[in-house]
Amino acid sequence: MGRVSMVGLLVVVMVFAAVVANADVITIDGDDSDWINPESSHNDPNGDVAVPGNPPTYLPAYDIDWTYYAWDPSDGTSNFLGQTIDPITNAYGADFVEIIINADNDLTTGSSNYHDAVGADYYLTWGLDGTAGTAYGFPNVLWYKWIGDQATGAFQVQIIDLSDIQIAWDDSGTDYSSIEVSVNPNLFGSPDDFVWGMYLDNGTTASDDASPDLYNQRGYTPEPTTMALLPLGLAGLAAWRKRRKQD
Repeated sequence: MGRVSMVGLLVVVMVFAAVVANADVITIDGDDSDWINPESSHNDPNGDVAVPGNPPTYLPAYDIDWTYYAWDPSDGTSNFLGQTIDPITNAYGADFVEIIINADNDLTTGSSNYHDAVGADYYLTWGLDGTAGTAYGFPNVLWYKWIGDQATGAFQVQIIDLSDIQIAWDDSGTDYSSIEVSVNPNLFGSPDDFVWGMYLDNGTTASDDASPDLYNQRGYTPEPTTMALLPLGLAGLAAWRKRRKQD
């Protein structure tokens, strides 16, 4: 292998190693302490979740404060995190959370208005049921894909593997709750770049919350060619070192 080619492979390996070193390794358990370097974050406006009345009854446990996105190179998953103002009480049996994804970042395809998300191509939904700190997957978590054009299409539930989606929630002491979600990006086409948002329904007559309101938080998955070059680079380096020893 020529010197120039070897230098190129070495650069690929070093760059990818740097990305991996700075990336978060996420465990889906409702504990956000392993979210160190998320790729994107959004601070959502507060105070917009309230039961109508005089005065209105504010529900801070269902008011999203922050949302984050992180790519986990250890298992090749897209990870989403939402934090609420106060700990979730689970006092309302109809509450649920959704991650809504516009995979092609195109407002003219997908749904025209799903929870005010224009261009949504996929979403997952979970009823916020189960034990805090415990991860759940399919069929507790359902995955939907938009089928058809924007005018006449509809979301249809998809059959997925048990490990394709993992979701968990937990309270961070008495301060707030975290909702963690891990998704196999192959479910939504592994786009280089996409936009998404979290929708939190409190199960009451109060207004629900979305973060961001326009569902335009950035997410990404590494290009397949970049992922494929890593093992090639490592193999090339190993062969080069072996050859040098023989020489």
